[in-house]
Amino acid sequence: MDTVRTLGLNKQAENLVEERHKLQLYINLKLASSGQPTCLSDREAEYLAITQDLLKSYREKNRLLTEHLCPPDRRVQDFLDSYLGDLPGETPPRLPANTFILDRHGVARELSLPLGADEFKSEIVSSYRIKQGVLHNPASDRRTTKGSLHVAEGGLPIPGDKKAVPKLS
Repeated sequence: MDTVRTLGLNKQAENLVEERHKLQLYINLKLASSGQPTCLSDREAEYLAITQDLLKSYREKNRLLTEHLCPPDRRVQDFLDSYLGDLPGETPPRLPANTFILDRHGVARELSLPLGADEFKSEIVSSYRIKQGVLHNPASDRRTTKGSLHVAEGGLPIPGDKKAVPKLS
């Protein structure tokens, strides 16, 4: 495992602006390879246009693999199928096949704020880029779900602080 690329361990200090730009290009390449819209400048979009045939081939190969879930996802999907399979008139939900995998150090941090911004504010949360990463400051911080979380019966044991509700049938 490449600990520098994957975990960011023992990473030498680089030009942060250039490093973020490379990470943004990487994110946009991943988005384009999965058929999602990108956020590119005109020059970068021109470069990506050259790779369209390669990306279409990659996307088609991934589409063919969407029916084959990894073992943990297969177990979750099997549980959903068996647990929710007896509901009248509905098919059990399917796990998403085309997901964005955070496979490099810094990808989640870069996606936490809008492109080119160092802060984001809404009525729910205020987020700021800081040296160590991104600070998310929620408007109201409730650290308990006691009495407010409902769990459907029929699966794993339900903790005493949760409300058990019958599964619809």
